[in-house]
Amino acid sequence: MKVDLLRLMLPPWTGCDAPDVAVRCGYRQPDGRWRDGGVQTLSAIAADFSARRLEVALHPGDVPMAAFTLPPLSGRRLQAAVRGAIEPCALQPLDSLVIGFGPRGADGVVPAAWIARHAMNGWLALLRKHGLAVRELQLPAAFLPCPVEGWVACQIDRWLVVRTGPSHGFTQWLPEGTDRTAGLTAAQADSDAALPAVQWAGDGDPAEGWSGDGWRWALSAGNAGSGGVGAALVGPAVGWGVVAVAVWLTGLNVYANQLASQGQTLKRQMAARVKAAFPEVPVVVDPVKQAKQQKEAIAAGVVPSVSGDATGLMRAAAGLLAQTAPGQVQGLRYAAGELRVRWREGAAPGAEAWHALQAKATEQGLAVQSDTDGMRVTVASSAPMADSATVKKGAP
Repeated sequence: MKVDLLRLMLPPWTGCDAPDVAVRCGYRQPDGRWRDGGVQTLSAIAADFSARRLEVALHPGDVPMAAFTLPPLSGRRLQAAVRGAIEPCALQPLDSLVIGFGPRGADGVVPAAWIARHAMNGWLALLRKHGLAVRELQLPAAFLPCPVEGWVACQIDRWLVVRTGPSHGFTQWLPEGTDRTAGLTAAQADSDAALPAVQWAGDGDPAEGWSGDGWRWALSAGNAGSGGVGAALVGPAVGWGVVAVAVWLTGLNVYANQLASQGQTLKRQMAARVKAAFPEVPVVVDPVKQAKQQKEAIAAGVVPSVSGDATGLMRAAAGLLAQTAPGQVQGLRYAAGELRVRWREGAAPGAEAWHALQAKATEQGLAVQSDTDGMRVTVASSAPMADSATVKKGAP
């Protein structure tokens, strides 16, 4: 099928080496009308569509978005100011991120977003493998219609995606049992302004959610850390050295004085992301610190208290396997309250290693059973429902 513009919305990046993935798609016909293509695999899309132009958007769970009030800078100075603003918000070193930012508005607000470089490179490689090569990945809000007034929003999985202007938008995690309006109200909790009128794109016509235009920035494939309009602003200015640093520090000082209200919004969004990644954390007070503690705890063999859902069981099992069977796992699959572990060929543990694995699983509140090509992991029925957040290696 020949189409004028083909748009794809990617699922969350899992880091797996799957040869194909299913994505949502929409397309604009040569007569200008939009159609919703539903969910199709990348291989099917490559075979079925012949597009003059291709645009691909990231899943909202993979690409945090924020907006920063910055002084009127340009080029390297604006790039440095954006990176300095993002640094306290990101859970990874800046060198491991691809960063993009849009044009500074009349009110001094600069929209920005970032993604882990390995996820960016992974998606670009998979798309290229199927003949769907692109040089940049779009933000989720870029496909929504630009609002004449108020906001335009949609829901993607457990995320609300909102476009608030030509190049501005945000994403908001939607806790289970919370309706969409309440989720948007929570995003405005620290603002004195009332919640704007919200138009939900795609509720009546799914094609409406693909029809947006005018978005002016994205995450660039060749970007080492700036991106979008910001990358285009980096001119051939060489030798600014000390002047650039001085202006950067001045800009950051101005920004710090204006950060109070924005900080609460960012902290709440970060807390939602930490809660989504580590559901065993009861209360998120310091998102960055708590996220680092959870990652260090897993790396050190301290396993979070086991819950029966997929996330809790997979996290607990990952900690167990990292201690007892490193490098021996071919794949994991969760279904009906149990996790099936498939061993690599010839890597199944021997009798002594199997007994050690069973003993360690029991310590951590897990039950393991041998299977035809691996083992099954479940939450032990006798596992104590302790208030403690963790069970440490070797604890009685």
